Amino acid sequence: MTTRSLLRKGWCPGALRPMQSGDGLILRVRPRVGTLHVSDLQTIAKVAAKFGSGEIDLTNRGNLQLRGLDATSHVQALTVLGESGLIDADEGAEAIRNIMVDPLSGIDPVRADIRSLAQKLEAALLADRAFWELPAKFGWSFSGTATPRVGDRATDIMVASIAPETYAVSLDGASEVSARLASSRVVETVTRLAAVFLERRISDPSIGRMKDAVARSGSATIYAAAGLESEILAAARSDAVAVPPVGSHDHCGQVFAASVGLPFGRIDADQLEALHAAASSAGLDAVRMSPQRVLVFPVNRDAQRDQILNEAERQGLITAPDDPRLFFDVCPGSRGCANATTDTRRDARRIADRVRGHAFLPSIHVSGCEKGCARRGAAALTLVARDGRYDVICNDGPTGAVALAAVSPENIESAVARFIIEHAR
Repeated sequence: MTTRSLLRKGWCPGALRPMQSGDGLILRVRPRVGTLHVSDLQTIAKVAAKFGSGEIDLTNRGNLQLRGLDATSHVQALTVLGESGLIDADEGAEAIRNIMVDPLSGIDPVRADIRSLAQKLEAALLADRAFWELPAKFGWSFSGTATPRVGDRATDIMVASIAPETYAVSLDGASEVSARLASSRVVETVTRLAAVFLERRISDPSIGRMKDAVARSGSATIYAAAGLESEILAAARSDAVAVPPVGSHDHCGQVFAASVGLPFGRIDADQLEALHAAASSAGLDAVRMSPQRVLVFPVNRDAQRDQILNEAERQGLITAPDDPRLFFDVCPGSRGCANATTDTRRDARRIADRVRGHAFLPSIHVSGCEKGCARRGAAALTLVARDGRYDVICNDGPTGAVALAAVSPENIESAVARFIIEHAR
């Protein structure tokens, strides 16, 4: 049985501080404000192939993880990535850049362009080392719509556009309560809220994230400590499941993005190199990361869109928004993690094949152990592996009440299909 010492949480790898996993070291590249140059895709693909296993994961925070490195190849990889400006010079600077950005912001005409605010926040966090004392996974997000979550992912502090030049700032654990702000006050406000969190964490070390602080004292108290008034903003609430932004995106007949989903969040070096070649040939210069494990390419012509999506389809990547693989969060499993007791990706593929074509597709989290690294928070179905079998949990995370215990991997797709059929009625 997996020991609790192995299941400790809070560890968050970076490029300068890699994490040992079952298939070697994991090196994480954090795109600045969620964006890479198209040429960076080629660099990352070459580094992954030459110094690692060639497997690359897109995380639920919009970061890229290169897998299968060792101590020697890690140093070599850092040299190449550093020459391309893809990594920070300091571990603290790297760790504080936990900023998630709406990947369609600024290209979708109906969304606010919030990228400049995210850039200003990043600069403020890098300039003030007091914030480097925040927990490794403490993060911010910027949404170009009134929905506070970006890609259905909550962060500690969330910024959402609710009107021209007007934003709502909300906290994890009470996203329905917000402070309404002009754009000029956003960066100052979210850093002040982070400072309030740090003060409370110093006085109560059991507070690990903003959600804990909200549970202890309430969001209104935290806003007040930051000198803010809070209110319930109905427009900032959304109970709908966010559909991953895959395929062609257009507004009033004008295409603005082509998006490619990564099956269970993974792409290999050859596939990434092929996407780079297609994007370069199409004259594209940027690609954005979605926390829903989607690569978003801004385009302005149908021909550019077609080059990206046709190549992605040739590579076996996801180009249709109803592909069931989009609704899964899946950890590396026993092939890539010593904690896992099942081959999660194999099992997820079988489940996806079984439910393909169903009109109702819930969020599904497949975790090889109790840590639940692939998804933070609840899913409609969470499958947690324990000693080689799955416990099924409904509408909760890995620690929730078990609805069906000890299902064998051979039977798990039937159990999931039954759940989907029953809940679609």
